[in-house]
Amino acid sequence: MKFWQWVLICVGVCLDQVTKLFAEKYLSFIHPYVVMEKGVSFQLVHNYGAAYGILQNHRYFLLSVSAFVFIVCVKYARALATSRYSEIGLGFLLIGTVGNFVDRLRVGYVIDFVDIGLFPVFNIADVCIDIGIVLFLLELFVVRDVKNKA
Repeated sequence: MKFWQWVLICVGVCLDQVTKLFAEKYLSFIHPYVVMEKGVSFQLVHNYGAAYGILQNHRYFLLSVSAFVFIVCVKYARALATSRYSEIGLGFLLIGTVGNFVDRLRVGYVIDFVDIGLFPVFNIADVCIDIGIVLFLLELFVVRDVKNKA
């Protein structure tokens, strides 16, 4: 992996962890902080599972999966990241993986706090994973298609 990717990961994980500490200190489980009525609110949620609440109470399994994803991504970074899209995508995927791993290791659950009503409550790490996946898909369906046509 390149130096700038490690910087991106470190900055992203720090931002994720700071927002989660802020959420733990200032947000409530019961009373959401509403930013936009029927739109955006912040509410503290402890997620003992994975995305969308699957695999509840499987902390050690989820820690193992996160560690495995991290090791594979770092070890095979050159093969996985073949364009700027996938290089950035790999960085974002690792921000999310490490951010949620730290939560599970530190407190036993993932701290979620952003509620937009359409999805389960989420956090910065979850958004980073989604951005990483979108960037890999862009490379797969757009960048490679353009290269094949050239």
